[in-house]
Amino acid sequence: MSHSLFTQALEKGARCQRLTREEAFALADAITPDRLHQLGTAALANRRQRFGEQATYVFNIQINPTNICGSGCTFCNYAASKNAPHAYVLEEADILEKVARLGPTEAHIVGGLNQIWPYARNLELVRSLRQRFPGLHIKCYTAVEIEYFAKTAGLSDSDVLDQLKAAGMDAMPGGGAEIFSERLYRQHWKNKTSPQNWVRIHQMAHGKGIPTNATMLFGFGDTWVERIQHLLILREAQEQSRGFAYFIPLPFQPGAGNFIEKGPTPLETLAVLAISRLVLDNIPHLKSYWPMTGLATGAAGLSWGADDMDGTISEERIAHLAGAATPVGLAREKMEETIRTAGFTPMERDGAFSFQVGVA
Repeated sequence: MSHSLFTQALEKGARCQRLTREEAFALADAITPDRLHQLGTAALANRRQRFGEQATYVFNIQINPTNICGSGCTFCNYAASKNAPHAYVLEEADILEKVARLGPTEAHIVGGLNQIWPYARNLELVRSLRQRFPGLHIKCYTAVEIEYFAKTAGLSDSDVLDQLKAAGMDAMPGGGAEIFSERLYRQHWKNKTSPQNWVRIHQMAHGKGIPTNATMLFGFGDTWVERIQHLLILREAQEQSRGFAYFIPLPFQPGAGNFIEKGPTPLETLAVLAISRLVLDNIPHLKSYWPMTGLATGAAGLSWGADDMDGTISEERIAHLAGAATPVGLAREKMEETIRTAGFTPMERDGAFSFQVGVA
């Protein structure tokens, strides 16, 4: 691909204009020092046009009711068999007590595929949280879990989404997308939701007025071509259903004894963020997910196109069981200090962006 196509893509992306497929692929055609710098500059111009110098975060709690899961994904150090030493099961009373004690504005619920916390119990958890904490923004259950709930409860995906929404679900997280590659799907997570079904379930949620996140796992044997294809599939799906609120690139965490020894470098993570911001013109927010990038790279990501650093995330487990070497939770003060150090103005938000609080 020609240099001029790369330059054209940068210029259009910096102005928040739609890139053609060819321009999107040209962004990652070659990663060189000069091109890395130019990608960051264009992505920063794009995010400034959208959000100025503001960077948001949320005071949230991650609830992982159990890590017992039978999916068998090759890259997961989080999942456990019933008798594994790191297996755990939370009780409802403990979950409700922790939410009451911490007082977050958002709860993010993700679990494993198991019958210890089957569909009925997960549905009741949402109902209990909504009744006890009416103002809490509840983002719950990935497309993988929705599909599993439907299969094990003898319901349709649509029924499950309707029941969860009635119980109090506000939004869906973006986990389980991994990367939209049939090659990698067959190799690494063939017992789980396929790329096509992940998109279908998210678009079904959008049709019911349930906003969702979208993710991409990268750095585990995927190619730049597959990454760009993933972004373009999301852009097309968003064109149709308009319900993706966030895109969150997730750098692979190898963990001990995994099939890849090292995950992506910080620079590769920043390049993915920048290209994502330039390609995804119709997904409003880009999240620099610090529990997986590390705090320094997460803050740097704000200059590479991201406008949000997710949240304080009390006791996030999945990334840490996978080997992420980041603090388990950040207080508001630390989050604000981190964002200021990166040169941006911190703004606390709630899960739905229905309020933002300026920080002096």
